[in-house]
Amino acid sequence: MFASIEQDALKPLLGPSTQLGFVVKDLDAALEHWIGVLGVGPFLYFDKGTGRPPAPSFYRGEQVVVETRLAFGHIGNVQIELIEQVNDAPSPYRDFIAAGHQGLQHLGYWVPDFQEACRRVEAAGYVREFVIPIAGQADPIIYFRAPDVLGPMLELTPPRWKHMRQAVLERTMGWTGPDPLIRYETYGDFIATANIRFD
Repeated sequence: MFASIEQDALKPLLGPSTQLGFVVKDLDAALEHWIGVLGVGPFLYFDKGTGRPPAPSFYRGEQVVVETRLAFGHIGNVQIELIEQVNDAPSPYRDFIAAGHQGLQHLGYWVPDFQEACRRVEAAGYVREFVIPIAGQADPIIYFRAPDVLGPMLELTPPRWKHMRQAVLERTMGWTGPDPLIRYETYGDFIATANIRFD
């Protein structure tokens, strides 16, 4: 079956995936399991996600306001994102839960050439579904629906966010406090206190 595949075809389309995104019904219960059972932690914990209300996003071309609670931890260099949606706005998270799922919902990539990465995945049959504009930045974060053979969506993050990923990694890996949750009200609060550059 694979005998005709040339060696060059084995090069990853986007490079390594550096985030596994899990959508859950109850973030607190999920964190209890990840920390208490799996021994993964600490987690950055954002009780109000990106804010209340967050900036509008676009799901299947329609403007939506998706409210979440979020947590970020790591297994080695791989970021674990836990997402609980707390309102009823249409979104890939709500659809995932409504279909009876909990667990791995997307593979996340920080890509060095955002436009080229989008072109490649769309040429491979992926469909952009969820677009998250970022204030002051030209490129949004985009979720792509994957062909059925794969399952999880792909999340492509522009290269200007590489410092954000590194700041989350350093904050969790360097944490020595007694609480396995490093608490901020919002993602924006963490960005502000971490003095993250977007260049």
